[in-house]
Amino acid sequence: MKTKIPPPADRSAPMTLKLFYGSGQAINAIVDGAINTFLLFYLTAVCGMSGSAAGMIFLLSLAIDGILDPYIGRLSDRWQSRWGRRLPFMAAALPPMMIAAILLFSLPRGIGPAFLFGYVLILNLMLRIGLSIFALPHSALNAELTDDYRERSVLSTFRALFIVVGFAAILVPAFSLIFAGENGLQDHARYPSLGLLVAILLGVFGMTCLTGIAKTVLALPRPVAPDHDVGPSLFAEIAQLFRNSSFVLLFAGAVLALVGQGMASAIGLHVLRYFWKLPASMIQLPLLIQPVGMLIGTVAAGLLLGRIEKRDGVVGALLVIGLYPALIVLLAAIGLIVPGSFVSTVLVIGNGAIFGACGAMCFVCFYSMIADAVDEHDLRFGVRREALYAAALMIGSKAATGLGAFVAGVGLQMIGFSASAGDTAPATLALGMGLLWGPGSAMLCLGAIPLLRRYRLTRARHAEVLAGLSERHTPVAAG
Repeated sequence: MKTKIPPPADRSAPMTLKLFYGSGQAINAIVDGAINTFLLFYLTAVCGMSGSAAGMIFLLSLAIDGILDPYIGRLSDRWQSRWGRRLPFMAAALPPMMIAAILLFSLPRGIGPAFLFGYVLILNLMLRIGLSIFALPHSALNAELTDDYRERSVLSTFRALFIVVGFAAILVPAFSLIFAGENGLQDHARYPSLGLLVAILLGVFGMTCLTGIAKTVLALPRPVAPDHDVGPSLFAEIAQLFRNSSFVLLFAGAVLALVGQGMASAIGLHVLRYFWKLPASMIQLPLLIQPVGMLIGTVAAGLLLGRIEKRDGVVGALLVIGLYPALIVLLAAIGLIVPGSFVSTVLVIGNGAIFGACGAMCFVCFYSMIADAVDEHDLRFGVRREALYAAALMIGSKAATGLGAFVAGVGLQMIGFSASAGDTAPATLALGMGLLWGPGSAMLCLGAIPLLRRYRLTRARHAEVLAGLSERHTPVAAG
């Protein structure tokens, strides 16, 4: 048992700390940008793997990594060392992630499908688990660096800013240098350079974050470990999470929304080439405009969340991100928009900006809301579980790349896509891709809205939670 010493009320982080802490979010953006944008295309259209096999790799990786996430979060919450609870995990994660990134995009030619499947699965797991070991402690710090309702949104905004930086750092060189030219995306020999670029960026941003936040993080109050760990089991702690209605609604809504976004991202290159018929010289534009949209969404989040509830911000973003692509696909399906025309190209590029802006708004809101839910959990159960809550939301984020890519891969298999498909692919094949990308993903994003509308941890309710915590003087269980 220990007496919890709460941090000072309304504690604000200095600007330099916000920048260094935010830079760690670029790690997620770099990995997600590489995996979501290129990996499904690389495996199916370049390496010849079937859509269902490639999708199964994403799904299995999600399942295994998702099982480990709560253990990683719980271990970080309880870790005791001279370097604190978070920094050792973040530092240890970087080298294996860098190695896995290089090997994942350097797949050998001429190997059997079974060996290729197992090899890619192992490397993808190595990369995804490494990302968990870095990202979960990093996310947990959002709730530790400040307890102020508004300031947490500011910290999340800085994290979203570095999502912009991370995506730009991977996508701009990839399209303008590595895959430049008419058939660059189909050239197997160019993908090892992508893996090397990912590894270098992970090292640069990871070490920048670690060195920049170390002094502040090490000065934070540390929980005092009991002589014997008599706390609840992991399963009991997870059960506590699901007794918090704020968490349940946020988790379920985030999973649905992120799977929808992940499905659209995974199939994005296929749709741009075969449905929207963008030429090779322009296929990168809707993806390169995403960081610009993210920047706009990040700025908008910083301005709006001081005036509106976080819940309303994410609901509005999901409405736009779901309806816009579904609408333009349906207009193209009935002949009002001609794929390959100037109008369709402008609309698709606009979708890239919208996707980036609304995605940034969702990110800021989700991670700020989960930090607030940690306080409510502390009030109800007397323990803080920052990393365990982050692990739960991280599972939802991984569902975007795992379950979303699995659905996209199976969808490609069902409509008959193969690596031999060319620009003259049947119209029904192209239409199937468009329907998966637009209306298909929209149903998932829009399905999250009724859940999130019921979320009740508002600004006023959070103030009541902080007041309750400040009035509590009884000992609480160690966390």
